[in-house]
Amino acid sequence: MAPKVIFLVGAPGSGKSTVGKMIASHFHFCYLDKDVVCNKFTGKLLETQQISPNERDGCEFYQNEIMPLEYETLLEVAADNIENGISVVLDAPFLGYFSDEEYIQNLKEKYNWEDSTPLVLEVTVSSEVLRQRIKERNIARDDWKLANWDVFIISLKFKKCLWKHVEIKQFDNSDEELDRDKLVKTVNLMKRI
Repeated sequence: MAPKVIFLVGAPGSGKSTVGKMIASHFHFCYLDKDVVCNKFTGKLLETQQISPNERDGCEFYQNEIMPLEYETLLEVAADNIENGISVVLDAPFLGYFSDEEYIQNLKEKYNWEDSTPLVLEVTVSSEVLRQRIKERNIARDDWKLANWDVFIISLKFKKCLWKHVEIKQFDNSDEELDRDKLVKTVNLMKRI
């Protein structure tokens, strides 16, 4: 069976990591979190420019120079796993790439994923739940989001996944406890995982 590539997308703080780890554990997929893969080098690269290692939102250097490197690194690690027949869950917002309708097709061509099955699971939560979770996780790189909450929320509303050539499902993760059965059912509906 061809390996699957699940793009786990959604707002920071929506619970993608919890969802992704559960999927990886249940289906025995490789779990790759962009923050875990890239955060250390991202912080160091920002410091080389005399920028706080926690700057992300509103930082032009991060958006234009570092973020593309983060995603390229994540995707190359995924490609190595897929080449070895291992299905992958990619945990990253991918928000900056939503407007590129051919994003998935371009990745399939670039990484030779023609035999793999890309799927998108968008993790959603209400704005109230999102704000509470971002506050509770207490990460310095979220300071901008909280200080500019209305701008942040409006920016999320305008970022819709326009990718073609891929199945997109939504999973509402607003409940206090992750509904494992509902999640497994949603994933199973995606092209017969």
